[in-house]
Amino acid sequence: MNYAENLANMGCVAGKSRDIPRQIELNLQAIELFAQVKAYGQMATVLRYIGVADESNGLVYLAQAIWLTLRIQAPLVDTIQLIGVLYNRVPQGDELEAVLGATAMFFCSYRGESHPQLEELQEDSFKIILGAANAQGIETQEAFDNWYVQQRLNDPEYFLPRLNQRLEEIVGDGWLFDCSQFEVEE
Repeated sequence: MNYAENLANMGCVAGKSRDIPRQIELNLQAIELFAQVKAYGQMATVLRYIGVADESNGLVYLAQAIWLTLRIQAPLVDTIQLIGVLYNRVPQGDELEAVLGATAMFFCSYRGESHPQLEELQEDSFKIILGAANAQGIETQEAFDNWYVQQRLNDPEYFLPRLNQRLEEIVGDGWLFDCSQFEVEE
């Protein structure tokens, strides 16, 4: 595992020196090793880094990182930040924006009790869902409330599977690990 961490750190250094191809190469190697030793938290972090760095395949890597956070106990701060990163990469008005916002709000409720940064994370989550609503032309509180219910964003039994489906569509055949060994966290 130390070798994988070293590769990830070297990738970070390469990224800071703007050697993006080297950063991507090192991060891909680190992800492969993290997957072998089932270090999924570290793998999700490196997937995020490579997702931000790689302009052409970034969505695929970010989708895999969020897909993992649905299955592991990733830190709440990392989860909300990761959702925000993917939200900013999704085309404006895409249904995925609203699903990501609902998921962020759900994680704050589900994992956030007594978290020292809960208020800030809730604000960040609400900004995501509000941005998604604004992209849909929702301008009033009443319209927002109706839209929220109509889109089933108040129903985790709908939006979590929908998020999972959309993430899997984004990744397609681009998985960097064997996803068949995971179940969605309850």
